[in-house]
Formats: sequence, structure tokens, C-alpha cells
Amino acid sequence: TDTASPYHQLIREMCASNGESLKVSYLHLSHNVPILAIWVADVPTLVLELLDAAALEVVRIMFPDYERVRQSIHVRITELPIHDSIRDLRQVHMGCLVKVSGVVTRRSQVFPQLKACKYTCTHCSYVLGPFTMSDDGGEHRMKGVPCPSCQSKGPYALNTEETLYCNFQKITLQESPGSVPPGRLPRHKEVILQWDLIDIARPGEEVEVTGTYATQFDLNLNAKTGFPVFATLIEANHVQKKEELFSSRRLTDDDKRDILALSKDPQLAQIGRAHV
Repeated sequence: TDTASPYHQLIREMCASNGESLKVSYLHLSHNVPILAIWVADVPTLVLELLDAAALEVVRIMFPDYERVRQSIHVRITELPIHDSIRDLRQVHMGCLVKVSGVVTRRSQVFPQLKACKYTCTHCSYVLGPFTMSDDGGEHRMKGVPCPSCQSKGPYALNTEETLYCNFQKITLQESPGSVPPGRLPRHKEVILQWDLIDIARPGEEVEVTGTYATQFDLNLNAKTGFPVFATLIEANHVQKKEELFSSRRLTDDDKRDILALSKDPQLAQIGRAHV
């Protein structure tokens, strides 16, 4: 369709670089498909999963063999118009798409995160699964479940060869010094990075993070407060370094053409002195 045509070139560029992230402008999405933009903002976990599947299907049509390079495609939402402060995140933002900025103060190692697991029956070697994390996959799920092949109730062993993992990293995002109110301490928020977002930002860099504001059960926090409390974090969908917002990567082909033409102008020095 005409509304999707701008992304055909982006898909070609992504595949040419063997990438797996497709950047989709929220402003463009809200202008062409407003209801979809609302769903992305309100229920990003579900809608982004559907967009990833749709993007992967388009890539398969355009490049049938690209699945040998990347098994999944991730839609990255850019240009989210609403910017929130880390200290202003509240219950109303829970489960929604948010955009915050700050300075990276800490970065963890890269760990394998379980995405879809399979189990092997120790009696007949029948493989059960896959069970995704949303399916509450785990050994406790398999207790008492009869094997479809031999009808025994386990025990089951994790099939490490067929279990799927993804890269997982956690960074700490702290409020920028200039945004902290006078007399207040800067606040921070944990951000989860997955897939190709790993190592995208280093400590000391100022970044802009777009992602889902989610909760995480914290046993230590519950023991400390004495009543049920959940820790909050941001599951990153897109990370943009502040220094790249107006860098050469943001220049269009027309901008580059004009700059090159201007560099060959013999009167460039006189024009510069006139402006000074």
C-alpha cells in the first residue's frame, strides 16, 4: 500500500546490513493508521508482538532467504511525541509505551534469557513444548503432566539444544543533571535491553529510551516494606543516543547533496565571513 511504501526502502537497508530492527515512526503511524497508533501506545506488549510478526512476513516476501540470516524482526517505535520524566512515572503509565531520557550510570553483563523452552521425557525421550515465558513455562508447570508418548508423569529434563534464548542486559538510567529540581536527588530507573539493543549505550552516555513501563516481583522489596510491592522497570523498544539526534545519520540524501554542492562553492569562505 501507499502508506507502507516508505518502509520498503527501510527494509532493504535493514536487510543489506543484516539487521533485525525496523524503525517505524509513531508520527507517521498515527497519521495513517490512528487506531493502531493508539493500540501501540496503550498495549505495546501485545501489539508490538503482532507488528514483529507482520514485519517478518513482509521481509520473507521481499527476501525469502533472509530467515537464514535473522530468525526474527523487531519493530522499533521512534518519534513518540510524549516525553516523560523518570520521576513522573506513575501507575497510570503501567503497561504503556513511554519515552524517558537520562544518563547511563551502570551496565550489566550480557546474559542468556529464556524465551521458549522444551522438555524431554526421561523415560521415552519425547520432547514437549515449546513453552514461552508468557505461558508460564517452567519445571513446576510440568509436574503431574502425563507424557503424550508414554503417559508417565515425568520427571522431565530441560532440552538445552532446542530451547531458545535471547541476549539480555540491564542498564541503569539516571535523570540528567540539568533536569533534576533544585535540592532534589536524581532518580534512576532500570532498563532492560534485548536482542540487538545489547551494548547500544555505555555508562556516561545520555540516551533517550522508548519502551514499555512494566513491573517485576522483588522479594527483597516485599520483605523490606512488609507488604506486597512491585519494582518497576522499562523494557526498551528503541534507544537513541542524544548526540545522534542531530548527527549526520539523521541527514537525508537531499541534505547530503546540498552540503557537498556547497563545499565546492569557491565563494564559501566569503559567505562564511559575511555571516560572521
